[in-house]
Amino acid sequence: MIISFATEHYAKSFCKSLDIVARERKYLGSTTGFSEESTVNFVKFIVENNHAQYYAIDKETVVGWCDIIPKSYEGLTHVGVLGMGVLKEYRNQGLGSQLLEKTLAHAKTNGLEKVELEVYESNTAAVNLYIKFGFEVEGKRIKSRKLDGCYDNIIQMGKFL
Repeated sequence: MIISFATEHYAKSFCKSLDIVARERKYLGSTTGFSEESTVNFVKFIVENNHAQYYAIDKETVVGWCDIIPKSYEGLTHVGVLGMGVLKEYRNQGLGSQLLEKTLAHAKTNGLEKVELEVYESNTAAVNLYIKFGFEVEGKRIKSRKLDGCYDNIIQMGKFL
């Protein structure tokens, strides 16, 4: 297993992994992934701008990812938004911690001052991971997600770098 900075070489594998996690319908805002073309363009954008995105790779397959993308509006560019996911069979092995550590360090060297994220309250493993890394709860949106007839709260978290 290796942790690697994003490259176009792994863009299609990243696309596939993101789709798999999204289709679990538990962890990501989307319940499906994105088109291969849009994902490749996203990865190109990340690489060209040296934004923080890292992959966990096993046998040439992306099995986890973490990225922090700076906000683009004037007055908000000191803040990045975190997104991450790990394939089910690779969870609880420390990959999330490894990915998060690398990605936070990269974001800091890029001059970001704060990282924000949103996480479903039911995703206690992720909430605990973020707390372990120093993220604090900044707010909660009650019943903000309703999927398959079930509500979930969205926890808003932030960390100053």
